[in-house]
Amino acid sequence: MNRRSFIIRSAGVALTAWVGPALAQTFKTRMDRIAMGTLIFRYRFKQTKPKEMASIPNELTLLDVPQHHRDRFGIADIEFWSNHFESIEPSYLAKVKERITAAGSRLLNVQFDFPYDLAAAGDAERRQSIKDVKQWIDACTLLGSKCVRINPGKPKGAVEKSIESLKEVNAYAKDKDIIVITANHFGLEMNPDLHVRVVKEAGPANIYTEPDFGNYPHATMFASLEKILPYAYIVSAKTDEFNAKMEHTSYDFDRCVRMCEDAGFKGMYMVSQYSSKFQDIDYEKVGDWTVEHLKANMKTPT
Repeated sequence: MNRRSFIIRSAGVALTAWVGPALAQTFKTRMDRIAMGTLIFRYRFKQTKPKEMASIPNELTLLDVPQHHRDRFGIADIEFWSNHFESIEPSYLAKVKERITAAGSRLLNVQFDFPYDLAAAGDAERRQSIKDVKQWIDACTLLGSKCVRINPGKPKGAVEKSIESLKEVNAYAKDKDIIVITANHFGLEMNPDLHVRVVKEAGPANIYTEPDFGNYPHATMFASLEKILPYAYIVSAKTDEFNAKMEHTSYDFDRCVRMCEDAGFKGMYMVSQYSSKFQDIDYEKVGDWTVEHLKANMKTPT
């Protein structure tokens, strides 16, 4: 996967961006640029049901997701969260793969959120983390996933160790034709300058950022997103809290999308939602809201 540089302008600032394979894709409609994960429906999975709920109405499993997202939203590109896997045994993965194929869907990404720390100071912990991540990459290869989202390391981890680990992991993923993406996901990469450094030094090929609208402190989110956006393969179009009128209240979601478009991002947006607060709302309507606001703020396709 080769990168070439070009100059884009966002908020009057010239930025050097890497054109990844996502940006070279041709999309016929704006819906083609929209994917959807399982995180938004975590209340409907037994593994992630909140304690506030006694039971799960309309329970989902990974086996259900490809057809559900196709039928309910018309979305073919999907993302799985590692917490929603029942197993990574080949027999289970084969069943999930069959459902993806039967729905005419594509697995765009798998989020890795099991216990691991690629920036651990202790070599034994770090080597075990690399081993576990590779095992999950093997599972994603069987599923045919295009990408895997990997956390660079815990907040107090060593940046040099993170880079060393990700170089090895990235080479392993590249050999299996899987792209590595790194979101701003509450680890050492929450410092956007460190995040960019990790991606540049662990690559430069095959590893990208995944800017996540919902994870930075609101006071600095736009400045931080702007720093990691030029290296994006996917953008996590995450929402947070909604009021009783189903209006998003946490931050200016539309501004986030416009910033990506103005910066020249032409890849895919992942519909996502997460809040630390329990919200008894209709998450299918949250999905509808996110899809409509993404389409309304995209520049391409026209």
